Amino acid sequence: MAAAKLTQQEADMMISMLKRTLEKVVLFPERGKKASFQVEGTTKRDNFTIDIFRGTVNRLKCYIGARITVSGVMLMELHINPTSRHRNPDGTVIIGSHWHIYSEEYGRSFAEKAEDLQSNQFIENTLLLLKRFNVIERPDIHMQTELI
Repeated sequence: MAAAKLTQQEADMMISMLKRTLEKVVLFPERGKKASFQVEGTTKRDNFTIDIFRGTVNRLKCYIGARITVSGVMLMELHINPTSRHRNPDGTVIIGSHWHIYSEEYGRSFAEKAEDLQSNQFIENTLLLLKRFNVIERPDIHMQTELI
């Protein structure tokens, strides 16, 4: 089955629409685990899922993504890892933490450097993605003891 494809206008509209969380509290996942929660856009049919995954070996590795719930199309991702390397379709290499923002041409395969990001500030980085994804009503994010 082919992956769903959006026009740039559709993707931009979904990213920029105001959203609210459907969860009051989210527990940040333990190492090697994933947590997901739902956000809703301007209509009840505009549903999105926020995924947070933590690396197993590298405690500073974290992935936070925002996708359309029904189609699974990833609209925005923040990969947090100070030592990661990502090669873009044009051959440029991004070293360190980076953003993936959906584009009609590249899907999610193109990345841009994430500036001014501290790899150990898990809650702040999650809130940064939520802000950039226009989630104006955000959940309280609680950390596990082992993260502190």
